[in-house]
Amino acid sequence: MKNVRSTAGRLMKNKPLSVFLFLLLLLALFVFIQRREPKKVESKLFFDRIPVSVTRISKAALRDSLSMTGTVEAIREADIFSETGGLVRRVSAEPGAQKKIGEGLFQIDDELASARHKQAELNYRQAKKNVERYTTLYREGAVALSALEAVQLQCEGAEAEFVAASRKFSNSRIKAPFSGVVSSRFVEQGELVHEGMKVAHMVDLSSVKIIVFVSERDIIKFTPGVALTVTSDLYPAERFSGRVGSVSDKAGRDHTYRVEVVLKNSEKSGFRSGMFARVLYRGDGMREALLVPRAALLTGIRNPEVFVVRNGKAFLRKIVAGLELQKSVEVVSGLEEGDSVVISGQDELRDGFDVAVITGKKTTPRK
Repeated sequence: MKNVRSTAGRLMKNKPLSVFLFLLLLLALFVFIQRREPKKVESKLFFDRIPVSVTRISKAALRDSLSMTGTVEAIREADIFSETGGLVRRVSAEPGAQKKIGEGLFQIDDELASARHKQAELNYRQAKKNVERYTTLYREGAVALSALEAVQLQCEGAEAEFVAASRKFSNSRIKAPFSGVVSSRFVEQGELVHEGMKVAHMVDLSSVKIIVFVSERDIIKFTPGVALTVTSDLYPAERFSGRVGSVSDKAGRDHTYRVEVVLKNSEKSGFRSGMFARVLYRGDGMREALLVPRAALLTGIRNPEVFVVRNGKAFLRKIVAGLELQKSVEVVSGLEEGDSVVISGQDELRDGFDVAVITGKKTTPRK
């Protein structure tokens, strides 16, 4: 009994020390948790937000000019069809061959057509002689007027048959409808062709037309005959002179008008159908414009969209583009000066996503 009381007394004496050790342990655990918790939050924020680079857009002084990318087309282009049937006896339409208007491309078997042509010609000549003879007899009172009219009708019928036979005989020789280059050939010598069959394709590249689409805001600047400058990535050091050939009177669904820019082609330029070319319109005045880097565009220039960052979130914005420069695009509407647009990392974004801005700067996009 005495030993139990002694042990209890020692515990009572050591009670403040135990409490102190317990409180010290709690304090150490609290400090440890406090130090680890910010790292968890920071890690969570880092992985929940998509890292992006942004730039704040501003205005810049621009010359009142336009730059548009268009597609080159031949000034004339046509499929060549056979207007008669028969065996191909001769081929003179090698791809790449230069042909003048009316020059032969194919010769179709014309033996029967030639015979019918000669027969129709003889009948027509005989009918004309009969008309002359009956006219003389009618003046002399030897035949009635009805007999003369009947002979005249026969002559007209013979003439119609002669014209048809002549056309049929002429169609056996397929000719170039205009001066140009044979781009494709679809039949070979000895093949049987029928009427209406496509046999070749020709293009005239003596001049080319560049098709561009101009917004309704700028279409007033493009009237037939206006001089324009044409450039191409194929000939970066060259500048070519073109003129507005025609302007569509009706806009498309995107409120743009089709404009044809005619350019004299040459060995120096060497434009071919299907190439891309850039058409430049340069005005005399200067103006201020809001520019956005091309790197910020999500889609093509025909339907441009960008991401704008506000309060840590990315919002998708449609914009209306104006002048196209080499490294930037004019913004007609959709953005305001000082907006932060994403220029890197937008491939992973969706409208309303949280973002973490890695780099951001206020710059005027370079032209």
